[in-house]
Amino acid sequence: MKIPNEKQYLFVENEIKQSTNESLNKDVVPNKDVVPNKDVVPNKDVVPNSEAVISTKEQNKPSKISSTKTLEPPTCDDHLIWDTYLSVFHYPTLVVADKIGVFPFLAANPSTADDLAKKYCFSLSGMESLLGVLASLGFLIQHQKHFYLTDVSRNFLLPENEFYWGGMFGLSWNVASLSPAMMLDILQSKEHSSGKLASMWEQNDMTLQQDKLFTDAMHSHSFAAALGVAGKGNFTNVTRLLDVGGGSGCFSIAIALYHQQMHLTVMERPNVCKIAEQYIEKYDLQDRINTIAIDMFNDPWPRENDTIFFSDIFHDWDKEDCLFLGKSSFDALPSGGAIYVHEMLLDEAKDGSLAATSYSMNMVLITNGKQFTAQELTDLLKECGFIDISITPTYAYYSLITGKKP
Repeated sequence: MKIPNEKQYLFVENEIKQSTNESLNKDVVPNKDVVPNKDVVPNKDVVPNSEAVISTKEQNKPSKISSTKTLEPPTCDDHLIWDTYLSVFHYPTLVVADKIGVFPFLAANPSTADDLAKKYCFSLSGMESLLGVLASLGFLIQHQKHFYLTDVSRNFLLPENEFYWGGMFGLSWNVASLSPAMMLDILQSKEHSSGKLASMWEQNDMTLQQDKLFTDAMHSHSFAAALGVAGKGNFTNVTRLLDVGGGSGCFSIAIALYHQQMHLTVMERPNVCKIAEQYIEKYDLQDRINTIAIDMFNDPWPRENDTIFFSDIFHDWDKEDCLFLGKSSFDALPSGGAIYVHEMLLDEAKDGSLAATSYSMNMVLITNGKQFTAQELTDLLKECGFIDISITPTYAYYSLITGKKP
């Protein structure tokens, strides 16, 4: 018997039933002389429409793959999606390890997973997972079942080190993770500054404790980069530098240590000036670095400086605000004065690096700004009146963009 097409299936079904009955009742011969009762008239209203039944069945039928067709595999594997999906565990693992003191302990006592599980009251599987992630990321190395610090951990994950990232970890300790739903809501919001960090700065609405926590965090992820600026930036003819939004003063401190001829001023909000003074005193630079409490958007700028410096400031604000900062710098500088803008730059196509694109997403979500390409910052500074724009890579993902006032 031929396999019917879908439109014939009702008839085939009846045929199958009839064939089945015949096979079960081979000796039963139908009486051809039997005449149907003509008085029994079928109710046409209850007879199903074969096309409608077929349509309903077609909708409910699962899609089928032909048994004669080979299922082709994907043209690539999905490890990139796995890496992205599982990356959500990377930073929390690092912060937890810092919080419980894994790195300073291993610096002095290379240990096994079992030793560390007992010390920190972890299950063995929990400690193995934590150490496995840290080793996979490059923060630890394992030798004969003992874990040791790598160079990056010795530089940035030991509390006694000048470049310890602990301030950043402290800031993020109780921060709730961002859900995709929250991200979508923010990205679609027309009022990007609503409820964000930028609005708190604008309204000077942060307590001394909040300012301390934030300033310590920025110092921890900026101080090594500050040495990169001091070592690779051209400060030969600079005598007085204004560090706008200078936070802890880490860039002023680094530049002062490298360039003995300079006097520097950290321009910040009042609370942050007090915090910066503590950092400045730590390096015994009070005679060469001072602070000044000024609202950069509303107060007059000092005019005795020949260089104005910004680090991670432009990326907090929209283009209109950045133009204001650039033009305020231009007006405050003498002829021949210079502006220095230190930022993590996007590739010109804005599709890399991963660090810069991710940092830009962070800025979009928590401030009014974003990361810039080199060309965008060049055009912005030219619009403010600066000339001779140059770009110098300084440290890791960062670059220093400079311009001169004619």
